[in-house]
Amino acid sequence: MQISGSVLELRLAREELRVSLLDKKGEILLTASDPWQPRELDGVETYTLLQIWPGIRTLYKELAAQYRTEYGSALEEVSAIAVRGMGKGWMPFDPRMTLLTTYRGAWDPRPEAAAALSEALDTRIEEDSAVSYLWQAMLDGEPYLPYVDYITTLPGYVYWRLTGFRSLARDSAAGIFPLDESGQYDTALLAKFDALAAGRLPKPLIDLLPEVLAPGESGGTLMRESLRMIDPSGDLWDGIPLLPPEDL
Repeated sequence: MQISGSVLELRLAREELRVSLLDKKGEILLTASDPWQPRELDGVETYTLLQIWPGIRTLYKELAAQYRTEYGSALEEVSAIAVRGMGKGWMPFDPRMTLLTTYRGAWDPRPEAAAALSEALDTRIEEDSAVSYLWQAMLDGEPYLPYVDYITTLPGYVYWRLTGFRSLARDSAAGIFPLDESGQYDTALLAKFDALAAGRLPKPLIDLLPEVLAPGESGGTLMRESLRMIDPSGDLWDGIPLLPPEDL
């Protein structure tokens, strides 16, 4: 059974992980949530991958049980899946999808790096933008930089693992690197950044960033191989469209 226009929302907020079934108006039909807090790892407060996926699966199982009780059938299909979460900070990955350093978010900004990069690029760079964390890593000479293959945010990461697409909604992408008037990454600023990076990254910055999706532009779909990252029971169908990942 599918409720017309329903959306499965995966919500990764600062103090709460929530999985909800929304109607076509965005109202909550069913929901399951659990409080969560960052853990200290290597001296850094962070949310780990072992918190994210087991947490989503546990809450989805609870939601699916509610659905069966309410509607008398398994939750197999929804019209779309939405990933919404803490959109600032950064998560750098290597080509094997290995997280290269602890996830950092808006609670752990990089003001000195942002100020230095703002001056060098002659534009405002936010203290909690992904490029500020990247620049700080360069200033610190972090040894993993030659292996960086993809830089994204928490909702961008979840979306990527579910769909295989490296994408973000336009407003979210602006929190990674400045956009130009067309709504894409500013090519002049990218060229300036690459000159400043001086070979310390394996690729030009544009090749490490998520694709920018325009409002209304379709994203990917839930891959069969990623289905059990949400629903270990396998009741949920693959191929469900995912909305572009968004910041909370």
